[in-house]
Amino acid sequence: AAIAVAAAVALAGCARGDGGRNDAREEFITQLVDGGLDAGQAECIAESFFETRSNDELNEFFAREELTDDERAEFAALTRVCTVPVTG
Repeated sequence: AAIAVAAAVALAGCARGDGGRNDAREEFITQLVDGGLDAGQAECIAESFFETRSNDELNEFFAREELTDDERAEFAALTRVCTVPVTG
């Protein structure tokens, strides 16, 4: 699942102006789901990722084509945190 996150994150963007951040967040969630995560995981990851960053930081992040090693580690950790264990 962390690979799906890494593949999807480079595709979203954070536009300026009213609603731009929310639009980018929703697009990010959609792309995470399209990459194989369930909606709950995707929302959890997006919420955690967006809440700690300014619009400028998000714009810089989405402008790059590749993740940094720190970002890969962050998304792997967020994927683990946002995955609900299946119990039977």
